Amino acid sequence: MLGLLDGQSDGRFAYAIWWLPDDAGWPDAPDYEAGEYDLNYLQAGGTAERMSVDAQIVDGGQMRHFIVGRDHDVDEPLTESVTVAGTEHARHPAEVFDADEATELFFHYYEHRGTVPDGYVLRPLDLS
Repeated sequence: MLGLLDGQSDGRFAYAIWWLPDDAGWPDAPDYEAGEYDLNYLQAGGTAERMSVDAQIVDGGQMRHFIVGRDHDVDEPLTESVTVAGTEHARHPAEVFDADEATELFFHYYEHRGTVPDGYVLRPLDLS
C-alpha cells in the first residue's frame, strides 16, 4: 500500500493502521467499547519515494503526537520537507522515508503491539 502513495490531495496521500488487541471486538458488535485503542495509530503521508511517518499515542490519559525518525538529535533543524495532500511539512532528514523502509516500521508496529523498533526516535509534535 505505501508504494502507491502519490502525495496528491485527490489521490493517495496517506495510510494509517491501528493496533488492537485480540479481545477488542468489532465496532459493529453489541457492547463494543473502543477505549483508547482507536486513538493510537501509525500513519504515513507523502509519496512512495518520500514520506514521513507519525504516531499518535495515548500515554497516561494524554494523547500525544510524534514524528518517527531514524536515530538523530530531535533538536536539530528541520531542513527537509515532505508533501502531503499538496501541503509541505518540515522534517529532519532522518524523518524522511521511502515506502520500503516505512513498510518495515508498519510491520513492526503491527507485530509488536503498537511500538516502533529500537533505533528510531519519536520527536514530539505540538498540534495546538
